Amino acid sequence: MAFEYNFGAIGIPLFLLFMLFEYIALKLQGKNLHTYSDSITSGSMGACLLISEALLKVFTFGVFVWVWENYRLFEFSSASLLTWVIFFFGVDFCYYWFHRIAHERNMLWGAHEGHHQGEEFNYTTAVRQSAFQYAFSWIFYLPLAVLGCPPEVYLGQFLLLKAYQFWIHTQGIDRIPYIEGILSTPSSHRVHHAKNPIYIDRNYGGTLVIWDRFFGSWQPELREEACHYGTTNAPHTLSPLKLNLRHWRNLFHDTIKTKKLTDKIGLWFKPTGWRPTDCVEEHHHLQKEGTADRPKYDPYSTLPKKLYAGFSTILTFLAGPMFIFLSPQLEVVYKIAGALILVTGVIVATNLLENKNKLIPLEAVRLPLMLGFIYVLWTFPVTTTVVNTVVINKPASEALNYAGDVSRWPEWHPSSKQVTTAKTGTMQAGDSFAENIETPIGPNDLKWQIKTYQPGQTWSADAENLTNGSVISLQYRVSAMSENQTEFERTLHYTLPNFALVAANAIYFKKTIEQRSEQSLVQLKASIEAI
Repeated sequence: MAFEYNFGAIGIPLFLLFMLFEYIALKLQGKNLHTYSDSITSGSMGACLLISEALLKVFTFGVFVWVWENYRLFEFSSASLLTWVIFFFGVDFCYYWFHRIAHERNMLWGAHEGHHQGEEFNYTTAVRQSAFQYAFSWIFYLPLAVLGCPPEVYLGQFLLLKAYQFWIHTQGIDRIPYIEGILSTPSSHRVHHAKNPIYIDRNYGGTLVIWDRFFGSWQPELREEACHYGTTNAPHTLSPLKLNLRHWRNLFHDTIKTKKLTDKIGLWFKPTGWRPTDCVEEHHHLQKEGTADRPKYDPYSTLPKKLYAGFSTILTFLAGPMFIFLSPQLEVVYKIAGALILVTGVIVATNLLENKNKLIPLEAVRLPLMLGFIYVLWTFPVTTTVVNTVVINKPASEALNYAGDVSRWPEWHPSSKQVTTAKTGTMQAGDSFAENIETPIGPNDLKWQIKTYQPGQTWSADAENLTNGSVISLQYRVSAMSENQTEFERTLHYTLPNFALVAANAIYFKKTIEQRSEQSLVQLKASIEAI
């Protein structure tokens, strides 16, 4: 089971709107809980994660499907509500343990630390993720495949989990009565992101915090202990490249420096913050100890550089959702090129926010490539294929001749409203006609050209959609099952010309078209057999 699109990209524009609404709402309340550099860096980190997902998700989801197909112990139906309820808890439980171990072990902390490096706590923090987190987290969900979780249920629950976690990254919502201590809330998640010693490494739950209460990692937010955000050791950089590699870089340096072979290997698997005794420096703080509040890292930069960094980030979040959404459709060369263009962009933007100039020449090359990449993604053609088969109790030639008489299409196809043609009977190769159809977004005008007609075998035609520019290819194929029984196959290919239509098709149009295509063959069978 493969998937055609990465639907996680759909949430990105919505998340951006919520970020804007939160910022405005907090400003109206007189609260200053955003800094420009922190917000841009959070967006840059989020873009890096989405790019890594685009490169990895087809593989990781494919492994889940393979395990489910070959090693599942139980059968669950995705049509059953009980299945969705069971694996809602299952996905959340697996997330809890990934999240907890990612905090508690040196190697995995390097794949998660980026989410905690932000020294502000708002909706931009929700998208601030480590680029390498997805390379490890998917392994923790494989037990669900063994238990028999249908892949579509896993994918749906995973997207729900991620969507839920967005809204809890805010200081704009106080404690919520009745659900505190049961569901993850902004209050419980503020504790999770705080670096205060009393709060450090608590409240790992994704949607539910019952796991925290059961496994001893629960800590409510205290009125007398305000949360201070960030990591125990401040990174003092805005570069997403440095932020993503920071902890692993430190581990690597300790691996080289320490003299004991067991420490060279073991430190990667030790509790987060552990270092060999011959590597510990003065004032070194372990992650588990937490730390008091400190001045935030907000370097000076000029106004032009800040404005350009914002402009570049906007372009990234324009190209990013299209790139992520289309990633399963893209060739490897497009994926690699897109990843390089986007990652380079966020590196340049944060470099400018630190008032540095060394990457400006690179941006002179990257910006035209970025604009070209956006155009390529917007106009990237995607072809959808719909195949339907029906058995008709009539001879093959009679069934094909009836379907190839386009003047009769409105009699049996629910989308065909009017056909304009100078001919009647079965259309021949080279003939043309016009058709008005009803689509999910209104009437469309088509210009058709008959391509082939082989009596008793095949009939095909191509069309140009004069309304939206899409291209259609239609083929009827018949094969005799007996003298008076025919297998009739209808194959429809349609290629959409821009991203807006491709996304709308994936979300809604395709399902409607498939339903109408199936209905059309039922009606075709009835119409032919009534003759």
